[in-house]
Amino acid sequence: MLKAIVFDFDGTIANTLPICFYAFRQAVGPEICDSMTDEDIRAKYFGPTEEGVFQKHFPDKVEELCQKYYRAYEEMQKETFGMPKGLMELIHALSRKGVHVALVTAKGPVSCKISLDHYGIADAFETIEVGSPQGRAKDQGILKALETMGVSPEETAYVGDSYKDVISSRKAKVASWGAAWMETASPEKILAEKPDEIFYTVEEFKARLEKEFGPLD
Repeated sequence: MLKAIVFDFDGTIANTLPICFYAFRQAVGPEICDSMTDEDIRAKYFGPTEEGVFQKHFPDKVEELCQKYYRAYEEMQKETFGMPKGLMELIHALSRKGVHVALVTAKGPVSCKISLDHYGIADAFETIEVGSPQGRAKDQGILKALETMGVSPEETAYVGDSYKDVISSRKAKVASWGAAWMETASPEKILAEKPDEIFYTVEEFKARLEKEFGPLD
């Protein structure tokens, strides 16, 4: 039986990926990414934290680009792209049931704090692990969160919107649950990595959680 549910953030809990792309474009300038789609940017640059991206690709302008990124990210956050209806209620209900709930994201600490403060949800998670400037390390973040909560990988599911989250889940030896309820998700890519489960709506996700833990209203 599961004892912990660990969540990704961008594209899973909040529709913040458009804000990430916007902030990146504002930081690096049109001469670099005007010809790139959001998916191009995601594939080429995203993985490390924002600081790590700029250290790797623009090492002579790291501080300048970080500040531009954070300003644009915070300004656009005010547009409130939003969270899926009912998702945070589910997360709070899980906690009331005694289920361990954590957040493991590739975001850096600054942008993560901006979003959590904006939505007022930092207290919803038992522990929070942000990304690494050295590169994608969600599997390590998941394992660190589990160690903090005293839960084993076999008792855990990781919920994320990317096929890379399935890969990270497999590395951490936790169940991989695909979150395909936002328009920024690519279900076909998630399915190609053979997740343990995939959910296209929050209602489907709720039904699975209630099968595991009982009523969550």
